[in-house]
Amino acid sequence: MAGKRYKTKFSLVLLSLIILTFSTVVFYSCGNDKPKTKTVDTKPISIKKFDTPPGADPSVPADKGGNGFTGEGWTTNTKLVGYGDPKAVKGGSISWSIPDFPATLRPIGKDENSYYTRMAQNMLYERLLQEDPVTGEFAPLLATHWKISEDKLTFTFRINPNARWADGKPVTTDDYLATWKMMLDPELLTGNDEFYKENFEMPVAESKYIVSVKAKKLGWFYFDVAGGIKILPAHYLQDDKGNMMKGRDFLDKYNYDPIPGSGPYYIRKEDVEKGRSITMRRRSDYWAEKENWAVGMNNFDVFKTDVIQDDNLEFEKFKKGEIDVYQFSRAQWWAEKSDFDDVKRGLVVKKAIYNQKPLGTSGIALNMRKEPFNDIKMREAVNKLIDFDKWNEKLFFKQYKRMKSFFGGTPYEDPANKEFKYDLDGAIKLLEESGYTEKNAEGYRTKGGKVLQLELPYSNKSQERYLTILQEDFKKAGIKLDLKEVDGTTNFKIGNERNFTMIIANWGGQNPPSLDFNVVSKTADEPNSTNWPGYKSTRVDEIVKQYTVTFNKKERIPMVQEIDRILYNMYPYGYFWNLDFIRIEWQNKFGVPAWILSKGDDYYGGTDTPIFQIWWYDPVKAAAYDEARKDNTKKIPTEEVENKFWMTNGKNETLKLSDFYQK
Repeated sequence: MAGKRYKTKFSLVLLSLIILTFSTVVFYSCGNDKPKTKTVDTKPISIKKFDTPPGADPSVPADKGGNGFTGEGWTTNTKLVGYGDPKAVKGGSISWSIPDFPATLRPIGKDENSYYTRMAQNMLYERLLQEDPVTGEFAPLLATHWKISEDKLTFTFRINPNARWADGKPVTTDDYLATWKMMLDPELLTGNDEFYKENFEMPVAESKYIVSVKAKKLGWFYFDVAGGIKILPAHYLQDDKGNMMKGRDFLDKYNYDPIPGSGPYYIRKEDVEKGRSITMRRRSDYWAEKENWAVGMNNFDVFKTDVIQDDNLEFEKFKKGEIDVYQFSRAQWWAEKSDFDDVKRGLVVKKAIYNQKPLGTSGIALNMRKEPFNDIKMREAVNKLIDFDKWNEKLFFKQYKRMKSFFGGTPYEDPANKEFKYDLDGAIKLLEESGYTEKNAEGYRTKGGKVLQLELPYSNKSQERYLTILQEDFKKAGIKLDLKEVDGTTNFKIGNERNFTMIIANWGGQNPPSLDFNVVSKTADEPNSTNWPGYKSTRVDEIVKQYTVTFNKKERIPMVQEIDRILYNMYPYGYFWNLDFIRIEWQNKFGVPAWILSKGDDYYGGTDTPIFQIWWYDPVKAAAYDEARKDNTKKIPTEEVENKFWMTNGKNETLKLSDFYQK
């Protein structure tokens, strides 16, 4: 689906039926081990200004998508059941933390490609179509029906006449067209405008509810793109004179003032504390509340995100109950700190979750556009100086595997790729072949009188554990490595602007991969692409063109494997590692489905559905939790640590989640 291939990502935005407007939430002070429990009003909010009656505009005839529309000759999917559990109830709150405040809350435009923004978009905005969590089949969201022309170039969608924006106005084809026009504005500074201009005609509103989009060339994913853009309200994209807003004005106006969407949540301007926290609130009047695919979803009335930059402080706050969910980014902490007393007593749930999440890219991006990493031998030398086995043994408790593919954990990984091993002598040989044959009095290599000195920005103190080892190993080879600590926002800005020699980068995996946005040569020079190193290959470009028009998935797999082989052996990164399970803990006051999280993503759902849409506040569990907090002698039954739902049941492509929870 587009959510796993393109910057305009699909996500499931699913909902539930039962409304509880008040619940008990537990808070703790930093200096007191005893909980302070108070009742907090978490009543859902409404920003409705327009009281539009349900159903279609009476002036729109049935054959144009209005009342009486039969769908004959169209495609739909009425059997979709989403990630929700029917046992879920609504109410209460949940919280988590992130290390850095996002650069923007806009769904499109410059700097929108952060993991918080991606997650939030799944809860605020909607696409025309979504996908079945297990089969990947298309399913309705804002659109009820769709069809593809015989030549597979024109895609037509019928928007649900019941769909409403948060302010109450109907969602119509005007909104789709306005969103598309905005994405074509180069002043958004994303580079995506060229993709849409090159590959699509301007969409046509055939009626208030029917819109058609024509691709300029054949490609199996263009339908995904057309049905997968995040739609914004046209009346919020206008200037004071009622004209289409300019891209630069859009960037400024909505940087931290979120546009209301059609999704089940909303962020009020007053709930954005810059640099500190963001609070998202459930809407009481979400248009799709009773859709079958909404069962058991979007249950929390309040979802709070705190910014905590220090790992130690974050973990201590979690242990005291000030944060509800915590993911272990350190192998050592998972091995040595995850079994604290509250875990043993059952107040905190510990889980190692194995799903089918693609492994992604992790390493040091080496800027191939300039010296010294325009030389492949220098890039290969860096990989030989990363002593991963030592890191894994001493720091990571053997929990990781070294990255050896851009498409790890998917069928697209090239099995011929060989894992790098630490080789000091081999690295020195490559450095000397690159011209660094001399050394100065301090033992650092020089070429033409210039010292081989490199700067490596990093944004997390925990990275110092292995970066200082890397610094020592670089020194053994004669390279002076300067480590520079920056905040996460600055780190992302440096990388996105390609203003670095080397920089740490971590990208989520994709299945299927979005080759047009991260591997073709032009992405090396486009902002907001993940091609930070700047790799270019005419052969890769040729394969991508073939990949685009190959509708048989099995035939596409060897194509991507060849791309993987080419890119991997360019050494655009100093390759780090992958982890094939998710290490997570949470306060034991929430209801969770048997699958716990989505099939192919992390718990915060950057490209899929976050746990914040799947879980729910459980008053019974919360009461037991509160009692155990007050009385150190009380325990709550514990659970098995490992969860492999998606590695067993999920392998059956015909499985529906409803098949599981209805048994």
